[in-house]
Amino acid sequence: MKQLNENATTIFCQLLNKLSNEQHLKLYAEGFMPLVIERLEDNILTPLGVGVTYSLCHYYEQNGDLMRDPEMVFIVVDNRNEENNIESVHIIPQLFLLDNIGLYEESVSIENGQIKSIRKHWQEQQCSFANFWLPNIAQQGFLNE
Repeated sequence: MKQLNENATTIFCQLLNKLSNEQHLKLYAEGFMPLVIERLEDNILTPLGVGVTYSLCHYYEQNGDLMRDPEMVFIVVDNRNEENNIESVHIIPQLFLLDNIGLYEESVSIENGQIKSIRKHWQEQQCSFANFWLPNIAQQGFLNE
């Protein structure tokens, strides 16, 4: 399974620090759609350890409906003993959604808290996108709030 690179992992961890012990958090940056972070499911068994799924999503409203643009779900396995030990954090893209074109790509299938299958091509594409998207999120000012 592909994992986020070190830079994207660091940014993701900064977003998780903002979330703290909350279930969800909405962040704002002037000129951009809000960014929502949500803790989804605990105790996901992976080859890297026990993980938690998190959603990152930009939403906008269209005809009264909330549209995801995009939403990504990630499996986060945090094996850190110390907060600065980023190489012990494994962040694996699991799902990509883009409502305006009806795109739904579940690259890592999870059943009963365990990884059942991986669509390697989708998972690699999602990882590449996230490695680009997360630095943009930081650059747009979502970490400054």
